[in-house]
Amino acid sequence: MPPKRGRAPAEDETSQELRRTKSAVNEAMNEFLCPITFSLPVDPVMAEDGNVYERSAIEEWLKQQHKSPVTNLAMGMRLQPALRVKNMIRAMVTSGTLTGDKVDAWKLKLEEEEEVAEMLREAEAGDGAAMYNLGVCYESGQKGLAKDDAKAFEWYEKSHEAVNACGTVGLGRCYLLGYGVPKCPVRGAMLMGDTAARGSKYACYILGRAYAVGDWGFPKDEKMARRYYSMVASASIDDYPTATEKAATWLREHPAA
Repeated sequence: MPPKRGRAPAEDETSQELRRTKSAVNEAMNEFLCPITFSLPVDPVMAEDGNVYERSAIEEWLKQQHKSPVTNLAMGMRLQPALRVKNMIRAMVTSGTLTGDKVDAWKLKLEEEEEVAEMLREAEAGDGAAMYNLGVCYESGQKGLAKDDAKAFEWYEKSHEAVNACGTVGLGRCYLLGYGVPKCPVRGAMLMGDTAARGSKYACYILGRAYAVGDWGFPKDEKMARRYYSMVASASIDDYPTATEKAATWLREHPAA
């Protein structure tokens, strides 16, 4: 039986229509892009200039200048949640209507936002490890959070108070380096020494490095450096994965006389 003819043009028309629709949708997506980040906002807000922005981006912008990023005209600080835009973006992404690199980036940002929200819930419930992780995120500007040394210090301090060794190390680093708090090498050294005694590989490594280099107010002292680097291998709290290898390398390169 010969193949039926006459259907190809109709299928071509359908494919073309789908492509046109897809193109139109992706062009419309550009209307949702934050004018500062040029990405789809996870937490969209409407500013006084009538444009929708990623909340964190426009808040940071307005800290520097009270002008619209779009019009360059004077603009106040008032921001309103753009819930309809947020719901529309979510619906179009989850349905597969919107695709592409910008959508992939939006999904990643959403996952990070949800991860941070979960960390915050755990931290508020008293989880010292979650408190420490929030401190790391604020110190390095990870998981969509803006870099903020003061907030990093706050969470490290809470983690330390929750008797979390990693939190104590983070707090000690803040005092040694002046992150989010006036630099205080004595306080930092006390915290590090306490955590090293509790078995923190990271604290032992930091103290070893401080004495090896003569950094953060510590005198350069190879004997003390060797002492703390030697403690890394037997330390019970594995809070710095590469500490053992780095300490062993230094010890091989600086054998005792």
